[in-house]
Order: sequence, then structure tokens, then C-alpha cells
Amino acid sequence: MKHIVFLGLVLLAPVATLFAQAEISSIDSLVAVYTKNQQFSGSILVARHGKVLLKKGYGLRDAIVAAPNTPGTIFNIASLTKSFTATLILQLQQQGKLAVSDKLSKYYPSFPNGDSITIHQLLTHTSGIFNYTNDQHFMSVDQSKPVSLDSMIALFKDRPVNFRPGTKFSYCNSGYILLGYIIEKTTGKSYGQALEEMIFEPLGMVHSSYGPPVEKAGNLAVGYQGYTKNKFQAAGPVHPSVSFATGAIYSTVEDLYIFHRALQDHILLTAGSILQAYKKDIGNYGYGWFTDSLYGRQRISHSGSIAGFKAHINRMPSDDACIIVLSNQGNSKVSDIARLAMALLYKQPLPVISAAPPIIQLPQNVLRQYVGSYEIAAQQIIDISLSGSQLIFQIRGDVAYEIQPVKPQLFFFKVFKPEQVRLEFVIENGQVDLLYFYRNGQKIPAKKVR
Repeated sequence: MKHIVFLGLVLLAPVATLFAQAEISSIDSLVAVYTKNQQFSGSILVARHGKVLLKKGYGLRDAIVAAPNTPGTIFNIASLTKSFTATLILQLQQQGKLAVSDKLSKYYPSFPNGDSITIHQLLTHTSGIFNYTNDQHFMSVDQSKPVSLDSMIALFKDRPVNFRPGTKFSYCNSGYILLGYIIEKTTGKSYGQALEEMIFEPLGMVHSSYGPPVEKAGNLAVGYQGYTKNKFQAAGPVHPSVSFATGAIYSTVEDLYIFHRALQDHILLTAGSILQAYKKDIGNYGYGWFTDSLYGRQRISHSGSIAGFKAHINRMPSDDACIIVLSNQGNSKVSDIARLAMALLYKQPLPVISAAPPIIQLPQNVLRQYVGSYEIAAQQIIDISLSGSQLIFQIRGDVAYEIQPVKPQLFFFKVFKPEQVRLEFVIENGQVDLLYFYRNGQKIPAKKVR
């Protein structure tokens, strides 16, 4: 009987391999379609059970010289940097140099409300601190020049908190700027040095760096804001001192897979630290990772977006499955690709990738109830006005945009993609007193003040 069972396993092995090859071929074909449609340029890596199933480059690393992307192409990974920042914090906690329960005031005594904000809240985006990337003026100025850390912190230090710390979730880049500050204060080294000595060097992540690489610049992707056939619009660079501990790391799909394996094997973090990192708080966010479930398993993920670059990583720790998608195209569909690739990997029905629903017509009396001024934060107002039958959105002092209804309370922007920017009005007791401004995955509340 044992021989029969063994023979059956031997016969089944090529079939299983054939199915695995079919899944990978499907993923490869999927990405190729996105590339052909000018919706992706970059690199992808797919792995499961400790085996890399696909790693490949698509599109161009540099359109001017027609250099192709490869698995070794280096990209700015944007907010995937947060996963590394959180790992450094947990390493320092393991060394007894800090605790996530510590108050911010212990490291930054003059920070307003610092006695009420913990490292845990900075990690989980529950601190209530103003998010500096919501400052429209800052986002509109040249970000290619170096700035001091004090200057970066000054962008949000004296802004009123959005809510009492620990009571709500609101994605906040400012919190990770402060975590970088705490890392430097605790280690006595720069954030870049800490990354190199505590993560990159021990793991052999030789193609990863804080800021764009110098020695391996020949593998560096050029970031393109727009990318259409025979037309490439280069993105303006963002200096690493501006994105700092929230988005300044450059890496490859191969190096990010090394990082994934190190987390799986508890090389950098203990099992206890991993549990802390993957445990969600008020929002679906732990320490540097979004955490939810998919196909009955815990999924750990993060996305990133910065001028000219987009990134996404999907991980299923229980199956040691990992999909990494990096792009040098600002309008790439990296999240869609990662989601569809995961469905193919798990032999699941492909999820519907939402297209923009049709525009609907709303009567004037419905449109008029949305007109007014909404406060995002102190001194920052959204004005909603009505021009004929067209609602107009404007952050005071900035450009005005037309918004179009797809549901009675949900509006898309005429010039932006729905997954980038949209607006939802909230009606309670027959009155509009709040709106939510969704921008690049962030949900920003604004209270009606007039």
C-alpha cells in the first residue's frame, strides 16, 4: 500500500507543477496586458511556500534610452518605507532601548500634546497629528531640495490635533516622520545609517538604500508621472529628506522578498514582535502594515505612491505567499495587479476591478444642500459651490475642480481617477454636516462650518 501511495504522489507531482505553471503564466499574461495598455511599467515578484514562482520586469526603466525594467531595477518604494521604519522601532524595543508605550514627550519634550501621544499611536496612525501631506501649499512647492528634519516637523508641530489621540484612525505621514526622529534620537545615528546597519546589511539587501543609490545608479528607474505610447512625462524628484522615514527607501522586488523572508523566519523580529506588528488597532493597521483577511487567511499588505513611482506588497504569512509590484509609472495600476495576481495564485474567481460608474443627474435642490464650507483642519477650508447644475470643489486658495455625482452622496472628480480622489457627503437627521475627502487611500473628514 505504501508503494501505491508513493506512486500516486509521484504521478500527481507533474500535474501540480503544471497547474502552478499555468497560474504563473496567467499572472505573466495579466501583467503583460496592463503593460501593453500603458497601465504598468515596472517589476513583479510572486512567491509561495518559500519558492519564487515569477520575477520579471515589464516596460522601460528609462524611456529615453529604451532600457528595460528587470527584477534588479531599483525603484522608490514610497510608503512601503513605513514597514521598515516600524521594524526598526520594534528592533529597538527588543533591545530594551524604547517601548511602544513610551510617550512622545520622552523623546521630544517640546512637542505639543506629547504627553498624550504614544509611539504605539504614531505607528498605528491613531495619534490625531495633522498629516503634513494634506498641506496643499507644501504639496505644490518644489520638493527636490534638501530640508532639515526640524523644518519638516515644523510643518505639523503646531497644528491642532484632528482628534484625541487613540480615538480614531487617520493615515498620517507626520507620525512616521516623528518615528524617524525617535530612531535617530535613540540610536545616535541617522535614519539611513540605522536602516543600513540594522536591516539592509544584515540581510544582504545590497540593492536597497535610503534615498536614490549612488554606486548602483545604473539600475535606477526613472520615475514618470504620465506614461503613454511614445509619450513620457518625467516626474519631479522628491528629496529623501522630504519623504524621510515615511517614504524615502529605494529597493528592488528581489530585495523586498529578502525582507519578507526575514520576517517569515523571525530573523529581524521575534515572534512576539511580529504579532505586535500584524495586530490591527482601531483601523486595519498594525505597526507599518495594513492587516485584514483574504481567502480565510490573514493578509498583510502596504501600498506606496510618490511622484513617478508606485508600489504594492501583498503577503499571506500563513502560506509564506508574497506578491511584490514596483513601478516607475505614476498612473500604474499596481494595486489592481497585486489583487488579481493573488486571486490567480489562489485559484479564486477574479475580483471585479471597479471602473468608474456612470454619472447621474441630481436635482438642484439636492445639489444645493451640499453647498457650503467644510473645515479639514485649522485654517484649511474646502468650499463647495454650485455653478448652474455643476458642483465645484475648491480647497480655499487652490485650483477649483468640477465634481460629478455617481450616487446621490458620492462624487468623482472630472480630472482625477476614482481610486485617486473622490468625495462623499454625509447626511444625518436630514442635514449635511460632514464630508469625507478620499485621496490616494486616505479618508479625510471635513466638518461643515457654513
